[in-house]
Amino acid sequence: MSVSKSRLVGLLGGSFDPPHQGHIHITDFALKLFGLDEVWWIISPGNPLKNEKPASYSERGIKAHSILRNPKVKVSDFEYIHGIIHTCETIRMLKKNHRNHRFIWLMGSDNLIQINLWKRWNWIFENIPIVVLSRSNCDLPGLTSKAANAYSKNYLPSRMAGNIALVDPPVWTLIKIPKINISSSQYREKGLWKINN
Repeated sequence: MSVSKSRLVGLLGGSFDPPHQGHIHITDFALKLFGLDEVWWIISPGNPLKNEKPASYSERGIKAHSILRNPKVKVSDFEYIHGIIHTCETIRMLKKNHRNHRFIWLMGSDNLIQINLWKRWNWIFENIPIVVLSRSNCDLPGLTSKAANAYSKNYLPSRMAGNIALVDPPVWTLIKIPKINISSSQYREKGLWKINN
């Protein structure tokens, strides 16, 4: 992705193993709620916190491209090209390469529970607005997590979250989104993970 005019960009990182309608659902929701110019799906080569290896990078990338219809959503091979496995490095390099962009980090509520295990997780909070998108009926584990407690004073209530991109970090919020009952693990278990879907 080359440097272009200033854009407001949401970053949705993950294994995308496989990419599915749930990813599209939260992406479309974020585009509208935060007035984003684009969302970049950053497909990770692998998750250092997971023992099991994902499907091949090319399979996941092909599937992501095949299900996307919104021109505002881009599939990024940034981590693969640069050999990055840690989110902090992805954010640092993207901000360096796109100085005229404003980024927000999008993630599921499950990640809020264990983000303190990520490399330089404090640095992530200090350097990019974070939006936690919840599809769960119970967010208590995330809201009582180490990261949530550490940055409790930087929490932005959901009613004010639409302007989070304009707030200097550290700042984070949790947004309830309409539920869609599918996950990547369910796709794999049901045998829906096929390139020719």
